[in-house]
Amino acid sequence: MEQNMIQKTEQFVYNPLIHETKRLDQLLTTQYPEYSRSYFQRLLDEKLITVNGSHKKASYQLKPGDLVVVNFPNPPSYDVTPQKVAFELIDIQPEFIVIYKPAGLIVHPSNTTDSTTPTLVHGLLYEFNELKEFKDTERPGIVHRLDKDTSGLLLIARNERSCASFAKLFADRKIHKTYQAIVVGHPQKTGSIDFEIGRDPVNRHKMSHRGIGSRSALTHYKVLSYFEHQKQPLALVEVTIVTGRTHQIRVHMAAIGHPVLGDATYGKASSLIARQALHAHTLQFEYNSKAYSYKKEMPVDMMEVIEKLTLIPTDPSAL
Repeated sequence: MEQNMIQKTEQFVYNPLIHETKRLDQLLTTQYPEYSRSYFQRLLDEKLITVNGSHKKASYQLKPGDLVVVNFPNPPSYDVTPQKVAFELIDIQPEFIVIYKPAGLIVHPSNTTDSTTPTLVHGLLYEFNELKEFKDTERPGIVHRLDKDTSGLLLIARNERSCASFAKLFADRKIHKTYQAIVVGHPQKTGSIDFEIGRDPVNRHKMSHRGIGSRSALTHYKVLSYFEHQKQPLALVEVTIVTGRTHQIRVHMAAIGHPVLGDATYGKASSLIARQALHAHTLQFEYNSKAYSYKKEMPVDMMEVIEKLTLIPTDPSAL
């Protein structure tokens, strides 16, 4: 690969006292947990990784002192030609926009999505011409995200200055969000989940509370209502996240035995709903000394689920 196609080069020396595995592809994913094993397989196939100056297979067993050099290519570029995309504008301010993202809409292009699939970014660029001025042309104004099949409120910056300000507010945990979710089972009335989250060691498309490169994650929840459907216990919960890890609510609720209804990745698919029943319900923050507060009620598909359920006493033990 040509040198100008290389974004960065990193190297490390294999040391069995430090590294837990000696298989090349496994060690790479441990060393760089933000990347998948399939990603490193591609780099190996493209001769972008060497061991002591030679190209090796993924299964190569490293020896003490082996020098591993990884040439990371520039990320692929995506066509973000503006186009009309369905989403709801909740508020338009000089420095930011608040929108409602429906379930099924991807926030921005990535190497895990079909390059021909329209995203929220395509729609934002269509509606707001000033977003074309961002240096980050593929994620202009994006300061936080929602999973494709999670609905709810999103905050979008309108310029580089406000984008930096909101990024700091998120880092300082001064932007407050609550979610509503329908979960399987009857969790305790309130609870906090304090499991670290990292990349799943087996399935690189998943996260895990026993994952690689785990980082602290804290989730608080409270049950709003207990239900039952054809003898299946369910609950409507309000969730607040202190941190913002990938798939945090879905991973944490599954970890305590109460996966989000319809979450085929961390639980099971459901005949009641065609996606995970998770919705970003409220968004609150202070910007330029003014307080802002937004709320978006659950979408139709989640409301239809609730209507099919039988409300039961607040204390499930009373059944």
